[in-house]
Amino acid sequence: MNTASNPFDDMSNDLDFGAPAKAATVEVAYFEQACPKCNGTGRYTFGYINVRSGECFACKGKGKMTFKTSPATRLKAKMATQKRAVAKVEAQANKAQEWKEANPAEAAWMEASAGNFEFARSMLDALNKYGHLTEKQMETVQRLTVQSAERQAARAVEQAARAVSAPVVTVQAIEVAFNNAKEAGVKYPKLRLDTFVFSPAGENSKNAGAIYIKNKEDGVYLGKVAGGRLFTSRDCTTEAAERIVAVSSDPKQAAVAYGMKFGACSICGRALTDSDSIARVIGPICAENYGF
Repeated sequence: MNTASNPFDDMSNDLDFGAPAKAATVEVAYFEQACPKCNGTGRYTFGYINVRSGECFACKGKGKMTFKTSPATRLKAKMATQKRAVAKVEAQANKAQEWKEANPAEAAWMEASAGNFEFARSMLDALNKYGHLTEKQMETVQRLTVQSAERQAARAVEQAARAVSAPVVTVQAIEVAFNNAKEAGVKYPKLRLDTFVFSPAGENSKNAGAIYIKNKEDGVYLGKVAGGRLFTSRDCTTEAAERIVAVSSDPKQAAVAYGMKFGACSICGRALTDSDSIARVIGPICAENYGF
């Protein structure tokens, strides 16, 4: 018996005709290396006093890590990323420097005020980070810069007027005494005259060459002598300023008067108990050191 042909026999062939060929399977090469966190142990130990350990969170306890790229390729990519980051920082720094050169007054104000003014510090940080300031930031910085310049100008005028009105005082003899003391090895020379303590400003201070005056009893700052004039503080009365001027011209005589009044050496402040000290009203060693 002859069997009739099935019309669906060739259907699968017809459906496959013209279909895209299946992509060839590409094998990916994987690279394994010991886990850098646990050194290949799969366990992570932490703590100094209460030492504990557990499964390494990086490799999940496997002790190894798998990558699709080689260590050399990953290192190269990491170095390239770091290089781009450094280049970006350098570019921002160059932009910030260009901004400072184009806006010297504003840049000087920010740098001078950043130490004690939070806004100036934040603007300087923004400039260094982005290489520029926004329009509103710039407007505020410019306004504050102008205000600062105006205050400085007013302060300069005030200081000039104060210098003109400051009492003239002669301290050459005190300066000679201090120089003698320094040459004799006295590190911090002082003179107690009347109810005041005179001391030279440090050589590295902003007032180098000046002489400071304080109250003998409580150490309150009363002023300084600079450029042949007495610049008093708000705590110095007119009467005290007049006495400072009076004792400054003849420190040796003022030192003797101090010893007679207080029974102590005007230089070291110690009580006069030795007969020679009492007779001279100044300690003999102190007198020699200061040229009295």
